[in-house]
Amino acid sequence: MATGNYRLAGYEADEDGSYMSSFFAAEPYSSKITAAFNFPYKAAPGTYWNYHTSDTFIVTRAMNNYLQTQEGSGADIFNMLKNEVFAPIKLSAGVSAIRTDNSPTGEPFGGYGLFWTQDDIAKVAKFLNNDNGFADGTQILNADMLADSMQNDPSDRGVDTTGGTGFKYNNAFWAEDFTPAAFPQYSCSFWTPFMSGYGGITVVMMPNGTTYYYFSDNEEFSWYNAVHEANKLSSYCP
Repeated sequence: MATGNYRLAGYEADEDGSYMSSFFAAEPYSSKITAAFNFPYKAAPGTYWNYHTSDTFIVTRAMNNYLQTQEGSGADIFNMLKNEVFAPIKLSAGVSAIRTDNSPTGEPFGGYGLFWTQDDIAKVAKFLNNDNGFADGTQILNADMLADSMQNDPSDRGVDTTGGTGFKYNNAFWAEDFTPAAFPQYSCSFWTPFMSGYGGITVVMMPNGTTYYYFSDNEEFSWYNAVHEANKLSSYCP
């Protein structure tokens, strides 16, 4: 999200702009990947955050290409995810994803479109926040990248999001820094990583091991009170 290629500055200005409709509406892979790359250069990479679902589509394609160099042309990044991550943590068989060309054999979209049950999302959050990427005693996720994503590495907080939100963004995970200055009920500072999805999807993974999640379609993104209530279970500032 900090490629430096964008059209409109401002918090999710491109994502909500009229141009993105051509990317979202494109069914053929060739049309979608062309639309994904059709943003002009504006800033040095890594210096300016501008949210694009199309960027996630590009990196999904890059990961798929790399996987195929390692495992052959028939390899598929989403199938690898299902087999090597979703299966070991025992997600439901119904977890599926959107693909291009309106076809089950199309390219994985990657940007959004996963379908979850409540049990699925609870297991994913536990896997990330409580189990540190382990399943059945085996480290499945890269420990360093997971630490960065979950704000457990002070040397890598990610990039600042635009629009004065105060959020950090690291490996597709958002994070909020709860400080005594902003939240005087706390005597310490702590980071809370969260996943955020289209329309009103939030999965907040708190440093005391508590997870709060909800799925809505009313553009509601309100979860600070859940963080405060979870502090009653186990204090963030012992």
